[in-house]
Amino acid sequence: MRRNGFLLLITTLFFSPVYADNQPTIQHVIYITLDGVRFQDMDKTQPYFSKLWEKYADKLTTYGLPTSQAPMEVASVPLGLPSYQGQMAGSIQPCRDNQCGYIQVKTLPETLITQYHFAKKDVAIFSSWPEIHYVTETKPGTVYTNAGNTPVMDPITKQADTVMATLNHEQDIHHPQYKLHRYDKYTFAQALHYMEKYQPRFLWIALVNADDEAHAGNLNQYHQLLHYYDDALHGLFNTLQSMHMDKNTMVIVTTDHGRGNDENWTTHGANYPESKQTWAFVMNGKLQPVSQDGEMGHYNTLSIRPTIEKALI
Repeated sequence: MRRNGFLLLITTLFFSPVYADNQPTIQHVIYITLDGVRFQDMDKTQPYFSKLWEKYADKLTTYGLPTSQAPMEVASVPLGLPSYQGQMAGSIQPCRDNQCGYIQVKTLPETLITQYHFAKKDVAIFSSWPEIHYVTETKPGTVYTNAGNTPVMDPITKQADTVMATLNHEQDIHHPQYKLHRYDKYTFAQALHYMEKYQPRFLWIALVNADDEAHAGNLNQYHQLLHYYDDALHGLFNTLQSMHMDKNTMVIVTTDHGRGNDENWTTHGANYPESKQTWAFVMNGKLQPVSQDGEMGHYNTLSIRPTIEKALI
């Protein structure tokens, strides 16, 4: 009996995936995109993400930053809709601008629901940019998506709960309906409340105001938004820790494209090849490389979907 018990213990230690990886199983993925944020501004030598680098640097794997030694770029045209469609499809799509309409292949969120039978409330997207609707699904209504300057409703009751209603009201007062891009602070607050309420398996928070300010040439406001994003991420990590989700949640933060150099910092696109350079960081995991050159992996926006699928499925 003692010999059998000893063999059982050895088998458990050597073959249990928990002991082998020394890491809890990932149960949740939070995917955050900071639209149009330059890789130069994300680096730890810059002042904009001081909380991130001071408090969490040892927990992050970075890509595309000067200190990361892991190059990353946009696989498609460096514009919002082509990039986001590639991220959710896992392949470059025949989309060349922001007017290409709905994605034509089954997306990551759709696959999680239709193929892997995640509950609808467990796959949620909150976006400040209304065009994200064209990225998340081929069939409208499959995925819970709240995008643009629209009120948030609970996916189960179809009504706004107390917190949602309060944020909806504040948004209505401070954000005119003619401004189609919702303020990021409301998008993030609604998404954080949703996370606390439902603990979804996949949550995408798509923020856009930095890109808005950059296109308008408002450098000070752009920098202020970077500081806000730093505070928001710090708040997210604190919330995950208080909910005891910090060990089993993968957090991926990235962008859709870079920006032009020097005086062209306000724009991006096919005419600005430098805007293809992008970045990412991951907590509790690593991106899947799209190619390998010896020991060096190469990463781009097509790394996103396989990374999330491997974590959740």
